[in-house]
Amino acid sequence: MAEQARRILALVDQDTGEVEEVQRANYAFDGAHINVGIRKGRELASAASGLTDREFRVLVWYWFATETSEEAILRTGADIATELGMSPDALSRVVKVLKQARLLVEAGGLGRTTFYRCTPYLAFIGTGFAHREAVKDWNPPELKVREPRDRRRRTKDEA
Repeated sequence: MAEQARRILALVDQDTGEVEEVQRANYAFDGAHINVGIRKGRELASAASGLTDREFRVLVWYWFATETSEEAILRTGADIATELGMSPDALSRVVKVLKQARLLVEAGGLGRTTFYRCTPYLAFIGTGFAHREAVKDWNPPELKVREPRDRRRRTKDEA
């Protein structure tokens, strides 16, 4: 059986014809990876979704904090709020909005602490078959949370 040729990435000097092999880099990503729906992610990032920047940032934090497909993110609200640079009360209000839109789902608790995870419709780790099984029990999230807010300052004449 013929030996398979090995591909080498190389740079060739145009003047001298000297060939210099380019070293291959290791795979650039470390740790677990998550599948996030691009279309749904863009819809949620758009102004039409009604999510505020803070709500979208918290949602993205939950996307990337997901390390296993079906388990809760075992962090307290105070820890998450500190990492995100907001107060625990502000985080609680944001989580309430995301939970009502079914973007975050309750995934257990301990005492008075409730743990959440991102809905499997938006972020999932695993095979396509496992993903199909995971979403069977959940309703799709609301991609339009509320009407976008008009953030312009109103003058007395407009009010």
